Parts: sequence; C-alpha cells; structure tokens
Amino acid sequence: PDTIADGSYPLSRSLFIYVKKQNIGVTPGLLTFVQEFLSEGAAARGGYLQDRGLIPLPEDRLQAQRATLAALTPMSAPSK
Repeated sequence: PDTIADGSYPLSRSLFIYVKKQNIGVTPGLLTFVQEFLSEGAAARGGYLQDRGLIPLPEDRLQAQRATLAALTPMSAPSK
C-alpha cells in the first residue's frame, strides 16, 4: 500500500473526479456524491472504499482535497 500511495509502484494510478462548478446545484446529488467520496467513512483509512481496494490518501492530502471541494476551487492540470 505505501508504494501505491506514493506512486512508486509501477501499476498504480491516481483517481480523479472532475466536477464542473456550474453543475453544482443543477445536477441533483452531484455535490452530495463528491462529499461522500471524500468523507471519513468512505475515503479515509478504514473507510468502505479501502475495503474495495482504494488506497487512501495521506490525511493531509485528503484534507486538502476536502478544502478544494469546500471552496469549489478550479483544479490545475495534474503533473506528469
């Protein structure tokens, strides 16, 4: 799990969920879905997504993603 989390395992990859800010409040359930995905019960260590194979982000990165969602901050392109 550590080599997957830090990206050094050759077959690991990141999972991105892209949401158009203009669709929040227009598409029913969209904000709730993303909030649930980043919740303690889902994405944190011991969450149900870990039981399904997701390697959780370190707590600081998970908190950063939650802050990005709360502010609806536009994302920059991922680094290669």
